[in-house]
Amino acid sequence: MSETYIVQPGDYMEIIAEKFAFRDYRIIYDHANNQAFKKLRPNPHILHPGDKVFIPDKDPGQEAAETDKKHKFVIKSQKIKLIVRIHRNGKPFAKHKYTLKVGKQTFSGTTAADGLIQHDIPIGEPTGDLTFPGKPSYTRKLNLGFLHPITVTSGVQMRLNNLGFGCGPATGAPSSAYISALQAFQKQHSLANQTGSLDNDTLNALRSDYEQGMPS
Repeated sequence: MSETYIVQPGDYMEIIAEKFAFRDYRIIYDHANNQAFKKLRPNPHILHPGDKVFIPDKDPGQEAAETDKKHKFVIKSQKIKLIVRIHRNGKPFAKHKYTLKVGKQTFSGTTAADGLIQHDIPIGEPTGDLTFPGKPSYTRKLNLGFLHPITVTSGVQMRLNNLGFGCGPATGAPSSAYISALQAFQKQHSLANQTGSLDNDTLNALRSDYEQGMPS
């Protein structure tokens, strides 16, 4: 039966699809009953806890098979692309070796010229550990799927924190640390508004810095 699902922390559309045994999240995301939701959340990988998603009836499908014989069906595990850009002191952290551990899988490589790291990782893993083995070595824990949309205050706070403009816990509530972080971001980008209040120019600059062309 169809139902309405309430998005939980750490959810993205691939996880929701797996919870309801859909192989393709787009069957849910593109459903006519989710038009308003899709407009509100143009990136299916960035949702907000409390969002409501319509879950349609599932078509059980059919596979032709001979009777009186055993048949083996193989379902491949689903993956999603993780994209991370590392900056240090305002510049890309380029050409540095790293290891990334997500669940039971470990990846290794070298950051690109723009600090880019990307790998196909298993769906549903809530965290990952990104380690740079220099002296001293440095490990950063990644919370996967927990980024809020930029259109809510907590999403702005998360992006400021990740970009190095510390504003404290991303509770969604305004605070003096949040205002100071916004002001520092505005000054660094030479924006007309440097009061620490969020306006469209500040939001667009933050989106450009963080999303780099991806919907948020």
